[in-house]
Amino acid sequence: MSLNSISENAEGLSKNTQEFLENNYVYYKLSIFKKLTKGTTSMIIFIIIGAVLFGAMLLTTFALAFFIGSWLDSLGFGFLIMGGVYLLMAVIVYYGFRKTIERKVLVRASKDFFDHDD
Repeated sequence: MSLNSISENAEGLSKNTQEFLENNYVYYKLSIFKKLTKGTTSMIIFIIIGAVLFGAMLLTTFALAFFIGSWLDSLGFGFLIMGGVYLLMAVIVYYGFRKTIERKVLVRASKDFFDHDD
């Protein structure tokens, strides 16, 4: 093996390594862009749907509070009962479903973040 042949092989290896690194850089750049775009889109959809559902829930709450208040002849008690219902629901969700929600979010986020079969 001549010195010239070794020099050519080393030069070819250097060029192949450089191409490999450039291609990996482009791949990971596109992969991160795709994941960020997917996450942003999901967050925007979640916010829009959440806002609409919040408005519907707010109106329903007022209607129920007024209905209960007129039934009890005291609007204050109607609103107090509805507030108590929401506090009770919050406690049930926090203590009953917190671990399940955390687990589902972790599994979904890890699948989206570490999935390389894009």
